[in-house]
Amino acid sequence: MLKRGFTYVMVIVFSWMSVLGFAQVDTLKTSADKAYIEGLYTEAAALYEKILSQEYVSAEVHYNLANAYFKSGQIAPSILNYERALKLAPKDEDIQFNLKLANLSVKDKVEEIPQLFFVTWWETILKAFGVDGWAWNAVIATVLGLIGLLLFRFSSDEGMKRLTFYFGIIAISWGVFALYAAQHNFDKSVNDDRAVVFASTINAKSAPDQKGKDLFVIHEGLVVTVSDRLNGWCRIKLSNGDVGWVPEGSLSII
Repeated sequence: MLKRGFTYVMVIVFSWMSVLGFAQVDTLKTSADKAYIEGLYTEAAALYEKILSQEYVSAEVHYNLANAYFKSGQIAPSILNYERALKLAPKDEDIQFNLKLANLSVKDKVEEIPQLFFVTWWETILKAFGVDGWAWNAVIATVLGLIGLLLFRFSSDEGMKRLTFYFGIIAISWGVFALYAAQHNFDKSVNDDRAVVFASTINAKSAPDQKGKDLFVIHEGLVVTVSDRLNGWCRIKLSNGDVGWVPEGSLSII
């Protein structure tokens, strides 16, 4: 009896902690929004950062934080937070537009290696709905497929049996593909190995050492791909294929 009572007390305590946590976030967000509207961008950014430090996940907060940084002239953190917001809301046109605007301020204009048309086409299809959209596609298609196969099983009309059989097979096949697409997008989001350069100017080295040969120069705000880490250094790859080593502290992972 004592153990059950203790459990109830803990449930109530954690429930109240959650309520108080959300209330604090709401208060901070109101203050941050007010500071932003008044043009106090540095203060607004600090408040948005405080919200995120409480493990609060929100595309809106990352987007507002990015706007505050951009307005205060801090390009690297603005791009970092636009990218993080876009991961949470990949279809948001405002985030996409502001990210493109922020990237115009980056000194490095790196040409991307062109992809084969069918690779681009395939990636476009997989990104069409995002994780949640594809997951719902998988659930709905599977349910419809099972309904179709049940109708096939119990229908006595030959034409209806043929129609419901093919409908069921097509729906379940689409459900399987949607499940694959959802998993693909989830894996890309979780295992995102891109990073934003925070150093104003940095020389990429041929080896993870200050004595390595200088290969190329990159600047603040550039998005790179991290392929390896060693002794405080990161091996990065640019979108044009260039590869080099930079200090780990000069990057911030998206």
